[in-house]
Amino acid sequence: MKDLMNTPQDASNADAVLDQQFSLLRKDLQEMNTPTAIEQTLLQAFAKQQANDKKQARSKRLRPWLAGLLTLSGSFGLLMLTVMFPASQHQLTPDSATVSSTELPPFVALVPLERLNNETPSMLEAEVPAAWLASLGMPVSPEIAGDMVQAQMLVAADGEPLAMRLLK
Repeated sequence: MKDLMNTPQDASNADAVLDQQFSLLRKDLQEMNTPTAIEQTLLQAFAKQQANDKKQARSKRLRPWLAGLLTLSGSFGLLMLTVMFPASQHQLTPDSATVSSTELPPFVALVPLERLNNETPSMLEAEVPAAWLASLGMPVSPEIAGDMVQAQMLVAADGEPLAMRLLK
């Protein structure tokens, strides 16, 4: 094709040849007729596809409304359950009668664990002021800050407290 287009005359000849080929193609396409059965089948398929697209568009519009409605009804159901079956009014802490005397709370380390492993502590039972517990970083209610608290302590040979647990 490059060889044909070296001169302006060759380019006009190529255009004339292309025009002739396109006119033959147009003539052949005009003579072709689609059979009526195929045309009807295609029209039905297009109509069916368009109906499906409309259904999908409608369901996409309804999804946010449906989600909101389900969330609202679920919340209302949970609210009704809490009204009909209120939570137990019992305290969650165990009663002193149900806890045996052998179940003691764990010790709370007051020094790094490496030091606890290196020491041979001795156990000491004492009453300590609640304000002293606050100085160790334990939470103490202001109402009992002046009271004495029963505690067991693990102490080092020099008397420094290593770990402690509160008894009452």
